[in-house]
Amino acid sequence: MLGPLEVVSGDQQVPLGGTKQRATLGYLLLQANQVVPTSRLLSALWQADNTPVTARKILQNAVWGLRGILAEGGPEGAAELVTRAPGYLIRTDPDQIDLNVFRRRVGEGRAELAGGRPEAAVASLGAALALWRGPALADLAETGVMWPELTAVQNARLDVLEDYFEAKLACGQHYAVLGELEAAVEAEPLRERSSGQLMLALYRCGRQAHALAVYNRLRATLVEDLGLEPGHELRRLQRAILAHDPSLGLAPPRPAAAPAQPTALAPVPAADQPCERADRRRTLTAVSGHRRHGHAPERTAASRAVIVPQRAVVRPDVMQRQKLSVLLVQARVAPGAIPLHEALRLDRAADLDEALERVSAATRARIEQFGGLVVGSIGPVSLGLFQDEDEDEDEGEDGGGDARREGGSAALRALRAAAAVRDAVTPPGRSAVHRSPVERDLTLHAAVATGRALVRFAPGDPGAPQSVNGALLDLCQRLLTLAAPGEILACEAARLAAGPEVSYAPVDGSARHWRVREVYARPGSAAAAVAYSAPFARPPRRIGA
Repeated sequence: MLGPLEVVSGDQQVPLGGTKQRATLGYLLLQANQVVPTSRLLSALWQADNTPVTARKILQNAVWGLRGILAEGGPEGAAELVTRAPGYLIRTDPDQIDLNVFRRRVGEGRAELAGGRPEAAVASLGAALALWRGPALADLAETGVMWPELTAVQNARLDVLEDYFEAKLACGQHYAVLGELEAAVEAEPLRERSSGQLMLALYRCGRQAHALAVYNRLRATLVEDLGLEPGHELRRLQRAILAHDPSLGLAPPRPAAAPAQPTALAPVPAADQPCERADRRRTLTAVSGHRRHGHAPERTAASRAVIVPQRAVVRPDVMQRQKLSVLLVQARVAPGAIPLHEALRLDRAADLDEALERVSAATRARIEQFGGLVVGSIGPVSLGLFQDEDEDEDEGEDGGGDARREGGSAALRALRAAAAVRDAVTPPGRSAVHRSPVERDLTLHAAVATGRALVRFAPGDPGAPQSVNGALLDLCQRLLTLAAPGEILACEAARLAAGPEVSYAPVDGSARHWRVREVYARPGSAAAAVAYSAPFARPPRRIGA
């Protein structure tokens, strides 16, 4: 029943006959082992103004046909259709119906979740959801069947899906469940519980701005369409995100461990945390406005290094200076592209939010592809760190070491990542004419700086927040404010570290700031060069592997 209606005997599917016969069986199975009055069956099979004179005869023929099918082709003793005043009853073992198995497993999962065993709840609820093959009685729904009982079954699945998300979040699996949550909210945008779960998952992934955007979109829809404000729980969650409330993070008890000086940017999590993801991201904002040579940044952020708490810190933080290459990528709205009265429109704001989210996702993917670590993303700005091989002896198990060895120096990989982001946001061959109006309003700017920065971490505690601070970030931010649409700027140290695989032009005749012109796919291979001097609206070819 959790999909198209099917009766299976052994490995064979039993033919069920025509639409009325199938609908009669489906409706009886929704109330299995209960008497269903004939009047209710007639109402389920025909609308009140469309009931034929021979409706009772048609129903009797359908029942007669189903009895023959269940007696001859169905599993022996699995189901029996009997006449019982004032209607009919289908007698069957509850475990022979997938809907009943689903309900039983859901009850087990909810009991496990209420008892503080989220790992077991994930397994039970996941097994229950795995029984679904599509919408309940999908073949009947396609014929226009709209029974209240069928709607209740569909809504029950959504409730269970939210229970499953809650169990996954309780296990700390916010990265694993993020895609499923986004799909669920897209399909059911007015369900506040799943929207709140998506906000919490985004917050724990270091994406506070995106979490708040989810709230703003839901509130705008509720106010505009229904004249309602979000519920108390969702409003409280929004205030907690704005305040960086520590209760939003995970703080499970952890056995004491001797402090150790880590040599990698991302320490490996303790083996006694089965529910924690090894790739937990750190949250950082390190963007501020500057004025340099008469250039004013289009957007400013007041904080230099604001850490979003994700769990309790159990030991004192340690700071260490490390050699890094820093990449800042920012998507901006072209000056004058969106008038103020247009920007205030809810539909235009939603389109812009979605476009910025696509840029953020592309930036994260390309930074990680080239062996970098995304340590912060706030609004349209993303911060990635790249470390040279000799600075990181512990490569972990995620293949990051291979990416670093194959991709060259940290500065070169940062420049390749910046170019790949621009390529991913505007695919090759897609001119500005073929981009959506919102995409045409966005411009991409990037900057790379190489040097030493102050890294803060908690040794022995892989879930503790990490931040990066210092003059290197200040330099990179000033370069970002100088970058024209579609440009990638690099400092002198990054230019020297990247080697001959990149060619540059000086910025305004300066010998300290450089505009990237070309990034070569292989050292010394001019034929394989990838030009990055074109504007953002006309991107270069993708860098080859």
